[in-house]
Amino acid sequence: MTTIKDVAKKANVSISTVSHVINNTKHVKKSTKDRVNDAISELNYKTNIFAKNLKSQSTKHIGVILIDACGLFFPYVLKEIMNEAEKNGFSLTFFDTNCKISIEKNVIASLVDQCVDGIILSSAIAPSQKESYSHELRELLSASPKPIPLVMLERDFSDYGFDSVCTNTYIGGVMAVNHLIESGCKNIAHIAVPSGQGGRSLAYQHVLEINNLPFNPEYVEIGDYTHESGYRCMKKILEHNLPIDGVFSANDQMAVGVVRALKEANLDIPSDVKVIGFDNVFLCDSLAPPLSSIHVPKKELGKKSIDLLLERIKNGPAKIPYKETLKSFLIARESTGGGNTSFNQR
Repeated sequence: MTTIKDVAKKANVSISTVSHVINNTKHVKKSTKDRVNDAISELNYKTNIFAKNLKSQSTKHIGVILIDACGLFFPYVLKEIMNEAEKNGFSLTFFDTNCKISIEKNVIASLVDQCVDGIILSSAIAPSQKESYSHELRELLSASPKPIPLVMLERDFSDYGFDSVCTNTYIGGVMAVNHLIESGCKNIAHIAVPSGQGGRSLAYQHVLEINNLPFNPEYVEIGDYTHESGYRCMKKILEHNLPIDGVFSANDQMAVGVVRALKEANLDIPSDVKVIGFDNVFLCDSLAPPLSSIHVPKKELGKKSIDLLLERIKNGPAKIPYKETLKSFLIARESTGGGNTSFNQR
């Protein structure tokens, strides 16, 4: 479906300029207006007449954009969002971007075209690109004839003007790697997530450095959140024939593949290699041995993000963007040699 973003690109103008031409909300010089109208015609872009005349009325519809809706983490979050939205009379559409920023931008443009009342976004953007991406987000949202509040999920964009309900993956990563070291591990591998979600990987490197353990890139492989990638990454690390006594997997789903690869290599968990995951999803207790993990408050993440969005839809934006960082904690199970013990975030 052609979006306003496509028209802006074709006409070589900003999205807000296209919006001004369509909605006649600001003077645009004739040559620019002609270029925009030519692009609209060439791309067969259909403006939403309802949206053009909507102004401040509500569509009672919310968009939720996730980086991995098919994994084991986001269903917990999404269920809470859906429940609260339904209670308040809102319908909801969710999208899976598969960590692709191009898909993410197109989805946002499409939701703006539909004049949704609000958006919850789990972004795939790299931490180093937050500031520039914030400008792009504001540009995309400006195409709407009415304000559309956006709440960032899992990522902190509060310094750049967006409300954020997030977790501190860096602190969670510190807890995970410290736990392995405290359990006697000295040669620790890391199955990382894509670079856009790098807090856990940064923690891995920093904790090794603090404990005078060398960082070796041959101990690190980047997965894609799936158990298949965890298996594939662990196999690659084992091919280096390096000593290994611990593995930090950046999510539990990849840890499932890690466990399988280690068992195929006839390595015992936890006596030969200790394994810890991240998120504390339901399968942790069901694995053999049960998986140690960093608990992330998934349901709370969903509820707080939708509650915040509904507040913004009802009362408008706050002068200062809201930020809340939810606490995680360690749950030590048999995969790292412990019982079922919880340790609060520190």
